[in-house]
Amino acid sequence: MPRIVTLTTDFGSGSGYVAEIKGRLLHAGTPATLVDIAHDLPPHDVRAAAWLVGQACPAFPAGTLHLAVVDPGVGTARRLVWAEIGGQQFLCPDNGLLSWILRRAPLTAARELLVAAAAAATFHGRDVLAPAAVRLLDGVSPAALGPSVTDLVRLAWPEPRDGADGLAGEVLQVDAFGNLVTNLPADLWPRVGAAGGLTVGDHAVTALVRTYGDAAPGTAVALVGSQGFIEAAVVEGRADLRLGAGRGTPVTIADRRTN
Repeated sequence: MPRIVTLTTDFGSGSGYVAEIKGRLLHAGTPATLVDIAHDLPPHDVRAAAWLVGQACPAFPAGTLHLAVVDPGVGTARRLVWAEIGGQQFLCPDNGLLSWILRRAPLTAARELLVAAAAAATFHGRDVLAPAAVRLLDGVSPAALGPSVTDLVRLAWPEPRDGADGLAGEVLQVDAFGNLVTNLPADLWPRVGAAGGLTVGDHAVTALVRTYGDAAPGTAVALVGSQGFIEAAVVEGRADLRLGAGRGTPVTIADRRTN
């Protein structure tokens, strides 16, 4: 069975840059199945890329090779790395892109990639990461890619905080439907029920549902989403626009005991 190689970038759908990386990957002597995860990530948004990689990549079979390029520091002293995490393998810049997956699974091993003098300073995805992928596909040991590293860059992620008036969290991500994925894990759902809802920014969301279709179109709802976190959504609408919210917007669960 051909090995799976996934691609995640901020290059844009239909980008010629994506085509160039794929062209380099096809130089491998060993057949591979190329899978596009996304190429329309917000430009230079490492945090958004880290979330997507951390949520999507564990769904693939063990041994999948994930090539991810969101690299605002391309050509600088930031490292490029190969890493094995939770049975998956990654090739990417060491700029925090692996932060979320490292919260979900331990690091097994990592190697710093050496940058050839001929590599374009502005396109390491094509000239360093893709050739490293080809070498791995053709059977080269990861140990041959470069020296071992253990101190991968990790972005700080906001944690829910208990306070005098209740639990304070925030929006982690806005999905393609405008749903607001919070940093409140699913096991806090009973507290949302006890509080009669949650507050997103200045907006109270009091309709608590199991799934989006359990309320009428246009209703602002809260529910446990498929990512394992509490979400705010608008049925057949966009919660980000309706509630004026985005990544970082405060989300609170009131503590009824303080009223």
